[in-house]
Order: sequence, then C-alpha cells, then structure tokens
Amino acid sequence: MAEDKKPKIDLKSRLQKMGGPGAATPPPPVAGVPAPSPSQAPPPPVARPAPMAGAPVAPPSVPPPSGMGIPRPPPSVRPTNLDPNNPLSAVAGYRPQQSQPAPAMAAQRIEVDELAVVQARSGARKQGFIGGLVLAIVVGLVAYAAGGAQQQGADRKKSTQDAHDLAGDLGKAKTTLDDLKTKLTAGGQTLLGDHKYPADLGKQLSDVVVDFSGDKLFGRRFNGVPADTVRDLMDFITRVQGLNNKKDLVVSLLSSTKLKDAITQDLAISAAGKGSPVTLVAVVDKDTPGGACRVASLTVPIKPDDQLPKTLKFLNPINGSNAELPLLTDPKIPPSGALIPIVPTSFDKVCPSPAKGAETQLLSSMNSLIDDIAGQKGSDDPNNPITEPKPGLSDSAAKLIDSLSKVN
Repeated sequence: MAEDKKPKIDLKSRLQKMGGPGAATPPPPVAGVPAPSPSQAPPPPVARPAPMAGAPVAPPSVPPPSGMGIPRPPPSVRPTNLDPNNPLSAVAGYRPQQSQPAPAMAAQRIEVDELAVVQARSGARKQGFIGGLVLAIVVGLVAYAAGGAQQQGADRKKSTQDAHDLAGDLGKAKTTLDDLKTKLTAGGQTLLGDHKYPADLGKQLSDVVVDFSGDKLFGRRFNGVPADTVRDLMDFITRVQGLNNKKDLVVSLLSSTKLKDAITQDLAISAAGKGSPVTLVAVVDKDTPGGACRVASLTVPIKPDDQLPKTLKFLNPINGSNAELPLLTDPKIPPSGALIPIVPTSFDKVCPSPAKGAETQLLSSMNSLIDDIAGQKGSDDPNNPITEPKPGLSDSAAKLIDSLSKVN
C-alpha cells in the first residue's frame, strides 16, 4: 500500500536535534547572572533520571512542529518573549532580534549672544524693579490713606481740645481785664473826685497781668476753627500786648516820687478851693520893645491867701539874675518898669506846669487803658476823632470764647 511505503520518521531524534523534550534541558537562570547569548554554545546535556516503572509519563508540553498536521497558533497569540534557549522557541518561530546600537548623536555647539543675555537680564531686573516700585507705591498709598484718615481724626480731636483750652484761657484773661478796669476807674475817681493821690494804685496795677500772649498759640492746631476767629485771635493778642505796655507806663508814673509830690501839692491846692499859687509874672520895662513883655518866674510864689506886696522878686529872663520890680498899679508903665502877675490857670492851659503835665499824662494813660478794655462809642461830631465804635478787649474776649467753645 501507499501508506506502507512512506518512510518512518524518528520523532524523538528530530526533537533531540531541535532541542525538544528528548534534548538536555538547561538549568533555569539564576537571579543576577545574565543568560547566555544565542552565539554562545549550549552547555552539555545533562542526563535525566529514568522514570520509575509504572509512573505516568507527562505528555509533551511543546506542540509538534509544522508539517505534522498540528496547526500553529496565529501570530497574535505567539509568544514573543520566550528565552531563545527554551525548546519551544523553535516551535513558536522565535527569531532573536539583534539589538542595533543607537546612532551616536553628533555634538552640537550652541552659541548664545552675550549682549542679548545682558539685555535680557537688564530688562528682567528693570521689570522687577518697576514691579516692586509699583507695589511699594500701591502699599504706600494704602498705608497713607489709612494713616492719613487716622491722622486727620487725631488732628481734629487735638484741634477741638486746643480750641476749648484757648477758650478757657480767654475766660481767665477776660476776668483779669474786668478787674483791671475796676482798679483804674477807682484810681481816677480818687484823683479827680477826691483830689487825692492814689498811693496804692501802682502796687495794685503791677500785680495785675493779662496773661494772653503769643505763646498761648504754640503747638496749637486750628482744624475746624473759622478763619475769622483765628484772625480775631491774632488781633486780640496784639492788643493785649499794647495794653500791658500802657499799664507798665502808668505804674512807672505812679512810682515816681518827684511826680507824686508835685501832684499831691497841686491836688491839695485844688482841694482847698482857693486856686493855685502865682508863680509867673510878666515883665514890662524900657527894654521890652514895642510894648511887649517877658515872662519870668517869681523867686517866692504868691499863695492864694497872701496879700500882694508892692514889689516882687523874680529871675531876670535876660541874664537869669535876681531882680525886683514893683507891681503895675498905674495904667502908665513907669520908666523903671513893673511886674504883672499871671493867672495860673490861664498859663497852665497854654504851658502846663510840670505837676500839671504829669497829672494830665497820668489821667490820659489811665483813661486810655479803660477805653481799651471797655471800648469806645462812635460819634457823629466831626471834631471827635472816634467816628466808628471800637469794641473793647473784654467784648472781644467774650466773642472769641463763644466761637472757640463751639468747635467740635
């Protein structure tokens, strides 16, 4: 038969040649030891022990090669990661892939423009600086706004407190002004009404000081204070300084011993009601041309109660020597000359005596102080220099106190 003519195939010998089950199996790879490459010769076969009699023989795990009627698995399920020394690699069609060395990359030289790097760094620093500056300005503005609002509140609070403190100081100054006015009015009444010298007035005035000078405004804040109030406050300080200067002048006049004696004597004469003594005479003689006369002082004044003598001794106005002439009793002037007594009140109006001049100056200074404190009323009289009313320091202080007390 045709089937009997087919040659027999020794499957065991072929498997041994192909590394099948009959071939020697290499030992499993040890961890850390690399597997031998395909080019290296396989190790010599190791004899396996013969199976024991009666033990079952395990079927071969490797499918028969192609051509034996057993289909091969499709490529999608073929093992690709088999060890080349594994006997199944020949059946699975494993072909070791020779690893190709990666082509070496040629070294490339990168050139960098140093100017561009410097400019880039400079630009980065500049942008960083500008960014930091903008951030600092923003933070500063926020802090300034917060601090400014807080500072404004603190300034307004201090301004209110300063205004109220100034109002309190003005109240004390007004009390002093009213006290000074009372003392001056009483002193003038003593001089003119009682015809006495106010001996203790100087001491009283020296103890009174209107304490409101420019140092009261040092360190003060005027937020919320009306501009008119500030202007009136400056004017008040200037007027108070002038008032204190006038007061010092009055104190110095009252403290002069010579002035005190002259005024005391003149006041005593006025108090007696008999007039002032005659101290001056008119000299008429042949040496006075054109019927004129000369004024001379008597060596001994003529008191109101004294009888007029027939001759009077005087100081010659030409040479200052002592001279003596009779009183003029005849309408015709004698050839040797004569004297005519001068009424004291008439001469004092033209040429006041030292005592009268000092008394007038004292009274004038005292009246000026009273006018500064109480004020002056206007007059329609063209001869009166005061045409518009002028408020006094006492009224100005009251007005300032009211304005400063309302600051909040």
